[in-house]
Amino acid sequence: MKDNLRFVDSDMHVMEPPDLFERYLDPKFKDRVSVRVGADGRPNRGPAGTILIDGEPTSDVDLQQYRKRLRSGATKVISPLSGSRLQETDRLDFAIERDYNAEAQVMGMAMEGVDIAVLYPTTGLGLLGRNGIEPRLSLAICEAYNNWIHEFCQYSPERLKFVAMLPMHDVHLACRELVRCVRELGAVGSFIRPNLLNGRYWHSNYWDPLYSAHEELNVTWGFHEGVSAKYSHMIELYGENRFYRHVAAHWIEMQQALIAMIIGGVFEFHPKLRVAFLESQNSWVPGLLSRIENDYPQYRESHAPYLALTPREYFRRNCWAAVEGSEPEIEATAGLIGADRMCVSTDYPHFDSNFPNVANNVLKNCSRDTAAKILMGGANVYGFTEADFQKADKAAGLSITVRGKSVELQPA
Repeated sequence: MKDNLRFVDSDMHVMEPPDLFERYLDPKFKDRVSVRVGADGRPNRGPAGTILIDGEPTSDVDLQQYRKRLRSGATKVISPLSGSRLQETDRLDFAIERDYNAEAQVMGMAMEGVDIAVLYPTTGLGLLGRNGIEPRLSLAICEAYNNWIHEFCQYSPERLKFVAMLPMHDVHLACRELVRCVRELGAVGSFIRPNLLNGRYWHSNYWDPLYSAHEELNVTWGFHEGVSAKYSHMIELYGENRFYRHVAAHWIEMQQALIAMIIGGVFEFHPKLRVAFLESQNSWVPGLLSRIENDYPQYRESHAPYLALTPREYFRRNCWAAVEGSEPEIEATAGLIGADRMCVSTDYPHFDSNFPNVANNVLKNCSRDTAAKILMGGANVYGFTEADFQKADKAAGLSITVRGKSVELQPA
């Protein structure tokens, strides 16, 4: 808990081990995936995107045409909004010392006051971010990651949850992998890049089987941008300037996805679909909904006669959008879309995260009532119940209230 409030981290990240594919990838595909190695010949950590698939980069790392300093010197980099930011603040020493293992993950949760965390990848965000990857290779990569993250979560399965990586290069393979991950491995949803893939966007009927699978399995579709996808049109617009692309991609790609989901009728024809828009802040949502609604009178009847609800009604029925804690407009946005349709992305352990002050920032930037709804928002996104929280409490060795009395629980 954080300040006696339930807190679900809707978007906490892991740092995948460098030997993940050496240990988990189907042997018949190992010659098609290569990773960087050290002088000892063993895989080692490096910048995301240094993994090659069929000899091609998996992200935008090769766009850089000249070297830049990764560190600015001995200064401490502090964001004026966040009150933290991790780069050069030494706040991740505990995780680095443990090589970002599951113990470090749970320690990070304790530092933030997180009850349950839903884990997203780091390297994996851009791993399949390229058009034209052979579907079976795409599937093998997803199976390797999903099998590893499942084992990672077994350190504390009541508190560590995960979303599945899906082979989006073939919708039917994606459905099969989603079913396997949910039914056999315990996944609570999937993560999908918002970018256009293989020429198909999210309003396409092509994706209907996958939307239906999420509904029938009662799991969440999580949109998560990561700036590094080779198929992102932000690369065409802004080229090497990652600052430019990072600012634009996390908002604009999400806006494009929400427009497609609403105007394209995805929410009309898949009314039980739960969609989360993560790590892109959320003050863009109310303005975009107003813009769509402004065009309803002249275009709805002719171009989208199937729409039965207003944009806000679809959003409030089907969607949640995350904050990262430091945004000064949290309270204002909550007043426009509802605090109950908001959740939190801590972004731990990425260098631009506000960890370990994400929850503190939420509490500081809005009323306690609004903060309580936002911190709890992830439970609604992923369908967690009080029973899930009680299991998490027991695993964490916390106390719960039983028939009006506080009962101390021991770690599982």
